[in-house]
Amino acid sequence: MNVVFAINKSYITQLGTCLTSILENNQKEFFKFYILHSELTEQNYLQIYSLKRKYNNFNIILIKIDKESVKNLKINIDYISKETYYRYFIANLLDEDKCLYLDADTIVKGNIVELYNTDISNYCCAGCRDLYIETIDYKKQVGLDNDLYINAGVILFNLKKFRQENYVQKLLDNNLMLQDKIQFQDQDVINITFKNNIKEVSSIYNFCSSNMHDESNSLLQAIILHYTGAIKPWDKNYKGKCKEDWYKYHKLYLDILKTDIEKRDKEIIQLKKELNIILKKQCFSNIIHKLTSFKKHKEV
Repeated sequence: MNVVFAINKSYITQLGTCLTSILENNQKEFFKFYILHSELTEQNYLQIYSLKRKYNNFNIILIKIDKESVKNLKINIDYISKETYYRYFIANLLDEDKCLYLDADTIVKGNIVELYNTDISNYCCAGCRDLYIETIDYKKQVGLDNDLYINAGVILFNLKKFRQENYVQKLLDNNLMLQDKIQFQDQDVINITFKNNIKEVSSIYNFCSSNMHDESNSLLQAIILHYTGAIKPWDKNYKGKCKEDWYKYHKLYLDILKTDIEKRDKEIIQLKKELNIILKKQCFSNIIHKLTSFKKHKEV
């Protein structure tokens, strides 16, 4: 399965938590995790790669994006970064026919094979109806009165269709044309651009904060929890539901990270010891060589 994230370095711990939840609950599947970014460091990569200490069913591919590519796209939601726009470019960055895009403020509580295998051959993407948008009488403002409007935090993309119909450019063009008229940035643009080309899937695959509140009877069936809104479960003043679910995988990730650091420290100590032995042997060898040379010199 190809799974894509777009983050900055301030979200590296949240990404690690989400990856842990995916791997813990899908151990029979193999994943290629594509991380779109502009600023991740080698240390950040090691933090993610530490998951190899516990799981071996994944690869990580970091793809660095030039921030200049989205410099003209506006941000009007203060807790969202410009990395959110990187999802526009996925079809041009991945040599794949399909991928699952996830926001990093999600956790995966179960198997996502059924979601990934959803038939979207005749659609641009698949996603879950945004319950919050349905309740605020907003859709008609963007020309989607009776149309499906999905939350963009979990999207299954048909990348083949993306490329065939040049949707990367269409998304960028629509964003520039509409950005002074819309409230929800790239989420609006995705829904407008893909109008009538989106397949709806069950809300259990993107159970947002509004679902947690209004559809609590379905909470036990939820497979992907999405902590939407400005205040997240890792914030001290978070009052929403499912905080314990996030911390369950966060603690597991931190335990793996701690173990990895301890093992790497031990490996470094061992390497230093081995290097020291080698250096001592070389030093001893040099002394023997010098003594031998000195003895031969005296004999001469």
